[in-house]
Amino acid sequence: MDWLECMNTYVKVVEEGSFNGAARRLHTTNSAVSKRIHWLENRVGTQLLKRTTRSLSQTEAGALFYQGCKESMAQWQTMLDDTRSVSGSPKGLLRVGATVAVGSKFLVKYLKDFLDLYPEIRIQLTTTDPGQLPEMNLDVFISRELEQLNSLSVKQMPLLERKIAFYAAPSYIELHGCPNTIDELKHHNVLIWGESPEREYRVSNNQRVMVSGNFSTTNPEALFYAGKSGMGIMIVSEFMIEQEVESGQLVRVLPDIMAEELTIYAYYPNLDREHTRTKLFIDYLKSRLEQHQAQKNANPQ
Repeated sequence: MDWLECMNTYVKVVEEGSFNGAARRLHTTNSAVSKRIHWLENRVGTQLLKRTTRSLSQTEAGALFYQGCKESMAQWQTMLDDTRSVSGSPKGLLRVGATVAVGSKFLVKYLKDFLDLYPEIRIQLTTTDPGQLPEMNLDVFISRELEQLNSLSVKQMPLLERKIAFYAAPSYIELHGCPNTIDELKHHNVLIWGESPEREYRVSNNQRVMVSGNFSTTNPEALFYAGKSGMGIMIVSEFMIEQEVESGQLVRVLPDIMAEELTIYAYYPNLDREHTRTKLFIDYLKSRLEQHQAQKNANPQ
């Protein structure tokens, strides 16, 4: 018997919930699946699955073994893909994570060109809620700074620095006017990113301002839609809303005042050897962002 083949079979049995389902996925017979599982249990010296005529479940040892199999199979596939990439084009699955806002409004617009450049790479994008820590099986996670991450097991690279500014739809300005000072901002309806209807920001010259409004959310699409529809003033980084600004759906207000700085980082596992796909992706993303910033500096609005 082959360890990798049997480990892969065990993973499929757990995921499918039956020997028959695993056999279909692996294009083999129920008997062959049963023999592989039996071989594994003999080798590890303990029962991995509880089997009855009607159900199948993992033992405590089986659940631990399943996680180990998943990690080992992923590492093996990565090593195989990286080795093949030395003499050919990079290939394999790149597991990318990002917060919902970063993934949907920023990161996704760069993925097509990367995949066109490396057609044998596949990307699996997983998004998380604000403040939620990323899954440990990701190859790279793109996010604002996460102080909770273990710095010994994770490396970080700054990708993008932006100041947060103030934006509103022309329809809002037409109805409510445009604030000219920070003090006037206090009298406007401000759309809040977060779970509270009010929030304090640090702005230019180390001033602090408490703003509030009738709408707050942790859903980025809802926030951007509310801003475009004229519900209130948004406090957001322009890289999140570049298309809306270029089309005139949102315009800058208080143009001489910036809010707190925002830095986007790439987080990736602290390994002895960086995976080829991960390095290519981070280098590509950093290069594209530097090019974009150079164009913005050359053609300021």
